[in-house]
Amino acid sequence: MKVDPTVCMVPGSSRAGMPQGKTESVDDTTFAPFIFIDSNCKELVLFDSNFEEKIHIFKERAEEGWTGNGRDWNSVAQAVIAEQFPQLANEFTFDSDASLLSISGRKTSLTVLGHALKIVFDDDHILRDILFRAKLPA
Repeated sequence: MKVDPTVCMVPGSSRAGMPQGKTESVDDTTFAPFIFIDSNCKELVLFDSNFEEKIHIFKERAEEGWTGNGRDWNSVAQAVIAEQFPQLANEFTFDSDASLLSISGRKTSLTVLGHALKIVFDDDHILRDILFRAKLPA
C-alpha cells in the first residue's frame, strides 16, 4: 500500500496524504504523536509514551519478534523511506533505541517523512501492511 503525503485523500481510495492546500509549516501538532525538533539539529522523534497506542498492532506479530519499541518504529520508518522516498534515503540519520525513535536530517526531508509516518501511525491497516515488508531490527 502506498503512503503518499503529497496527494490529497481520495474517498474510497487506498491512497492517503496531506490535505490539499496544506502548507509546509510545522507546529507541535503537525505530525503528532511524532515531534519535529527544529533547532540546530533537526529531528523527528517518537517517545515510548506513544508506543502503547499502537502496541496491539505489533503484538499481532510478536511471535516474529516485533515489540513496538523505538527500534521497531525505526524499521517502519526505513520501510516507508525505501518504498516511498528512495531518493531521500541518504538524507536521514537514525539514532533510535528501545525507548525512542529518532531520525535527523534536513527540514524538508523530515517534513515529508513526518507526514508519511503520521499517516502510518493513524491508520492501523497501513501500519500492518508496512510491517509485512519492514525488516525486523537485529
